[in-house]
Amino acid sequence: MYSMRDYFKFRFDENYRKFGFKGKNIEDHKKWKEEIRERISKTIGLDKMIKCEKDVKKTESKEFDEYIREKYIMKTQPYIEVPFYVLFPKKNKNDRAVITLHGHGSDGKSLLVGEKTEELEKSERFNYGYALEMVKRGYTVFVPDMCASGERREENVDITKSSCNDVNNAAVSLGFSLRGLIMWDILRLLDYIDEDYDFKGIDCVGFSGGGLSSLWLSALDDRIENTIVSGYYHGIRDTILYNNLCGCNFVPNLWEMIDICDLGIMIAPRKLAVEVGKDDNLNGERGIVSFYEQVKETKKVYEMYNRGDNFKEFVGEGKHQWYGLAYDYIKETPIN
Repeated sequence: MYSMRDYFKFRFDENYRKFGFKGKNIEDHKKWKEEIRERISKTIGLDKMIKCEKDVKKTESKEFDEYIREKYIMKTQPYIEVPFYVLFPKKNKNDRAVITLHGHGSDGKSLLVGEKTEELEKSERFNYGYALEMVKRGYTVFVPDMCASGERREENVDITKSSCNDVNNAAVSLGFSLRGLIMWDILRLLDYIDEDYDFKGIDCVGFSGGGLSSLWLSALDDRIENTIVSGYYHGIRDTILYNNLCGCNFVPNLWEMIDICDLGIMIAPRKLAVEVGKDDNLNGERGIVSFYEQVKETKKVYEMYNRGDNFKEFVGEGKHQWYGLAYDYIKETPIN
């Protein structure tokens, strides 16, 4: 009876996509992209992060039938270290790298590499093993723990949960955000891959909260050539106070500026595939309609570039999970 939902929708509609793309041509898009990238980078607090000297240490190496898995720890800011796995394929090497990002509220990178953890049942339910699938396809796969998840959750937080809300509350009070912390770490990982290896190209894939982070990374940095976003391409209005309530989704003032489609529009004309389950509850109160609305806005810009083939949507028959429908779509070099 006294819910805030209608009020928040009303306020959302007042300023919807205030800085979303409304241009008419390629030049408009290029100018907007430069301006919105700077604006949202400041909004999430990237300008307040503290860059430090590159410091990456290998801590373990394990051999499996089809790949070698090494673990590294990378310093990204004072007092912040990011553990990540690298999976090196033994055969079918395609000389490409891919960053695979886990969903939120889980034990992080462990799910993606199939470790026998307390989250194994969830891993199987959500079809979480896409890092292993990518290494089988010949990619060198980088799998980080994102801030507040996996090994990086705060003390006394169960392995099946994240500490996103606690971290975001503190970060926002200091003038930045958990989203900014997450993106800073992944951008530094991208720097490391770009500077220390010699790949033909770098791609990024992710599911759920990892899909959102993949979307952000590709929007913020043109070095990502191919992107798969799974389980996260719905409009924000449909999800306010319904789902996606983890702190990794929330940044002050962000959603009066842009919607999800604008992050996809920032990626254009590079290759982007988005997938969703027809019955995915994360789509919000109107279901898959919200997904198709965001897709429609994104397609307009790809078609403006005459690069409609570089954007593709896939719909699976089911609920919230990774479907892997876009593996073959991104396996080739990007369409120029």
